[in-house]
Amino acid sequence: MRRAIPPILVLAAAVGYIGADLWIDELPAAVPGDVSPFAHAALVALQAVLLVFRQRAPILVFAGAVLLDAVILATSAGELGVGSLGVILAAYAMARRSPRNPALTALALGALVTTGVGASALLLGSRESALVLILTVIARIALQYAAPAAVAEYVRGRERLADALQEQARMAEHERRERAEREVRAEREALARELHDIAGHHLSGIIVSAQAATALTRSDLDRAREMMQTVQDDARIALADLRRTVGLLRSDDDAPSGAPSPVPTIAGIPALVDIARERGQRIALAAAGDARPVGALAETTAYRMVQESLANAARHAPGAAGAVTVRFGADAVEITVANERSAEVRTRETTERSGAGYGLSGMAERAELIGAHLSAGPDDDGGWTNRLSIPYDGRSTP
Repeated sequence: MRRAIPPILVLAAAVGYIGADLWIDELPAAVPGDVSPFAHAALVALQAVLLVFRQRAPILVFAGAVLLDAVILATSAGELGVGSLGVILAAYAMARRSPRNPALTALALGALVTTGVGASALLLGSRESALVLILTVIARIALQYAAPAAVAEYVRGRERLADALQEQARMAEHERRERAEREVRAEREALARELHDIAGHHLSGIIVSAQAATALTRSDLDRAREMMQTVQDDARIALADLRRTVGLLRSDDDAPSGAPSPVPTIAGIPALVDIARERGQRIALAAAGDARPVGALAETTAYRMVQESLANAARHAPGAAGAVTVRFGADAVEITVANERSAEVRTRETTERSGAGYGLSGMAERAELIGAHLSAGPDDDGGWTNRLSIPYDGRSTP
């Protein structure tokens, strides 16, 4: 419906002009020249027909409207402006939809035609003074060409701004979704590391204790019972740790109480060593320096590193002696877990190739997350050492 408005307006101008001619006797005498008003109205009606195609061929429609207006000016001594409305609407449509350079060229040529024909007709047939004639030409150029071009440029600018805002909103939404996906992936990886550390540590202990209990059933039944009790204790602790980890996924409103879940810390490392000793591992513990806080995430990282290292020692070097050292230095806290070579040692490289190497990569990811440094590898004597250095400055601090 909006597309039909310009042709209807121009056609209404033609009808109005004829109506004025029929009802006002002075109109024919007011316009110089011998051309009938019906002929001028027909030219305006042709402009209305051309405007129907303004979106398909805006430059051609504009050229036709200008030529029809020029005919009206030439046959009315330059004083009849009934064709101006068609030119205005055609100029706006062309400036709005055509490329900038062709549109500006067409506007300049149209203004030149209007100036030449209008000025010549005014000079030859008008009774007005030269100043009035010049002002009339200038006003006609401004109204028919400059004003429509300015309005069209303003509208195009608003459209470009709206498109830019939509694109910005689309990019922001895309970035928001990507950020949300990254956060979800990071949370999944963190949860995978947490579950791996918990399950790997406790299941390794359960396997070692169960194997020891099986070996002791014939030689030392009491000791075998103790080892089976250790299996039960490890299973209960593993279940509690898994429940705690799952509890971290709940919102505060879903939690049964307002108390936060306990977070593993460096202070819990001696308890890990005690559990390893109960399973039969020969682990020494040493600490040096005054304890200093390094942040909740760094505390958990240190705890999980020791937990995973002890589980790896039990799995890859059963029966080998090991040592856990926690040293609080001036710039960082350094946690070292080392084990000697075992007669039954199975290399970590072989295990990693078989698909069970997620523990070391998980420790490395945790260390990178807090800005710490992790080194892990074999010793010259065939043992294995994991060393984590957490600086006091940076992301490790609260």
